[in-house]
Amino acid sequence: MSRISLKNLIPASVSGLLLGFLTGFFLLLPFVSNAQKNSGSSFQTKLIFPVQEKHVHSSSIVELPNGDLLACWFEGSGERKSNDVMVKGARLKKGQNKWSQPFLMADTPDNPDCNPVLFLDAKNRLHLTWVVVVANRWENSLLKTRISTDYLADGPPKWDWQDIILLKPGDEFAGALEKGFREMDPPGLAWAEYAPQYERMIVEAAQNPVKREVGWMGRIQPLMLKNGRMLMPLYSDGYNVSLVAISDDNGETWKPSLPIVGRGNIQPALLQKKDGTIVAFMRDNGDAPQRVIFSSSNDNGYTWSVSHKTGIPNPGASVEVISLSDGHWLMVNNDLEQGRNRLAVSLSGDEGKTWKWKRYLEYSPKGKGSYSYPSAVQSNDGLVHITYSCHTPEGKSIRHVSFSPEWVKEQSLGANNAEKLGFPKGKKVLLLHMDDLGMCDEANDAGKYYIENNFILSGAVMMPCPNAEEFVEWATTEPKGDIGVHLTLTSEWKTWRWAPLTDAEKVPGLIDPEGKMWRSVQEVVMNASPQEVEMEIRAQIDKMLALGLTPTHIDTHMGTLYGSPEFLKVFLKVAEEYKIPANAIDLSNPKVAAFYSAEGYPVNEEVVGMLGNYNLPHLDNFGSVPKGNSYEEVKSNFFKLVDSLEPGLTEIIFHPSFETENMKTITGSWQQRAWEAQMFADPEVIDYFKKNGIILTTWREVMEKFEKK
Repeated sequence: MSRISLKNLIPASVSGLLLGFLTGFFLLLPFVSNAQKNSGSSFQTKLIFPVQEKHVHSSSIVELPNGDLLACWFEGSGERKSNDVMVKGARLKKGQNKWSQPFLMADTPDNPDCNPVLFLDAKNRLHLTWVVVVANRWENSLLKTRISTDYLADGPPKWDWQDIILLKPGDEFAGALEKGFREMDPPGLAWAEYAPQYERMIVEAAQNPVKREVGWMGRIQPLMLKNGRMLMPLYSDGYNVSLVAISDDNGETWKPSLPIVGRGNIQPALLQKKDGTIVAFMRDNGDAPQRVIFSSSNDNGYTWSVSHKTGIPNPGASVEVISLSDGHWLMVNNDLEQGRNRLAVSLSGDEGKTWKWKRYLEYSPKGKGSYSYPSAVQSNDGLVHITYSCHTPEGKSIRHVSFSPEWVKEQSLGANNAEKLGFPKGKKVLLLHMDDLGMCDEANDAGKYYIENNFILSGAVMMPCPNAEEFVEWATTEPKGDIGVHLTLTSEWKTWRWAPLTDAEKVPGLIDPEGKMWRSVQEVVMNASPQEVEMEIRAQIDKMLALGLTPTHIDTHMGTLYGSPEFLKVFLKVAEEYKIPANAIDLSNPKVAAFYSAEGYPVNEEVVGMLGNYNLPHLDNFGSVPKGNSYEEVKSNFFKLVDSLEPGLTEIIFHPSFETENMKTITGSWQQRAWEAQMFADPEVIDYFKKNGIILTTWREVMEKFEKK
């Protein structure tokens, strides 16, 4: 096949001008490492003490009447199995920015002391509750309490009184569990066979008065009702459910509520709605999908609705919620299904129906940090104070952050995925991407032209296609190219077709009656198994690697890997295993999710959760160069598309191919592809980027920024 000469397509003077301009766009911008840096003046962060080897976890924070802050946590060589674990504390005096040296708050000799909680009652007495883990088993824990009226001086409070809180759930406890399990929604598929046996075991254990009177543990501060009642949220690792300890006399005596029934709903955090309803947000220790669990009470905390999963991801980690002075609710949580490497703070203006604003306190690659078990309080000056466990490869500590609630609403660092990576605030960052490289000579030549002249550097190769090897071999000699694998499971054209790389007998579901890949996404979804899909996409990545080119990214031809949740799961898993970023779209933005749902993609809680749990970079949005009836119309439509975008990281794909008679026989879209092969070398387009402050990036730069974080 004859090739098109790439020389003299545009004047050399124009080429040089465009090269110089676009090169400037690709210079790395100053990098901001995480959400704590370069944020508004209201945000402050510090470690309460230097990182150390000892395990520190499960902090609690309270503001004292004089404006000082008091925090506590447990510390030792481990948790329940380590008898040296004790409760430590520290103070931050009002107006100062350095915490005191840690001091001892509680220690039961030769027993682990865990899960401390600090709070003030209506008389401004300071309470400390914690658990002593008897025989090194959570289900044997005893709930202890101390009360102090002399706690404003340096060092630990002077304790006036200490006791064990003994709750006596009656026979109605077992009955409520049995009734609640009957009323619950059917369990997830993984639990379907196990759930009945599990529920019978829990109900039988609840009939034993000894078992049901021990093992109740605290984690979150009590909710103080206007009528003076205190509701202390508790949970049991033995029963894997929660209840509330109720006191109507400032903590002198306590009685248990009926259980909050569920499958793994523990560590409740309580709030009261304006209509008086008490709500509980809980950690999910149960079946998939992992979500924050919810329940409510209409009788001041004694009886509770059967719990159910919300749409908020939860990796089996404690959730904190508090009500702010302006009526907003604030949640602090790990907003993913696996791992604790992200810690988010969100605001709701409608009592938890939606969480409109979200920013990140921590956002690290998987394995680079664990941030969990937050405790939050709003001080009298309006600032929010949060402490949480901060575990990094360097060591362990408790981190304290403070900020104005307005900080969460600010559209600054962390508000979108571009800003999380360190791109400037409020900017549109475009990843312009050439699809279908390797499909034919015309696509290859257009891709080479764009890369050689520094107009567009990002593209992906269809490895099963006839011209893939030729392009990959060229790309190994052109290091500035940002080349990935365009994972291909369809062969859509009438005569220009291809088959899988994997042996046909291993992937029969990927092959149509002609021995090629199916023509449509629907046919692939109907016929292929996730196992066959995984085998083939691994083969395509491995082929590029074998040819000597490491892909900078992977994406999906015709969106096939978004065609079903099972395919998407494979796509994201393979990306994480190879540590090659996929074009994963952040669907936590309702507008973006609604758009893809309207386009026919299976956008549901499972899909949103999988994408939220994905541990490589995310796109804020995704689109393609719009079509048009003329080159000028295509260009105008592209400008309108970019104008409509919100700030953030958006990938826009296009399919450049030079015009030839052969190209006209391959696809009826040849004219659009030919226009796209010239558009991004057009001075008007490049001038548009410059005038509008558009930042152009590549997958290589995105991943470099992500890894620096």
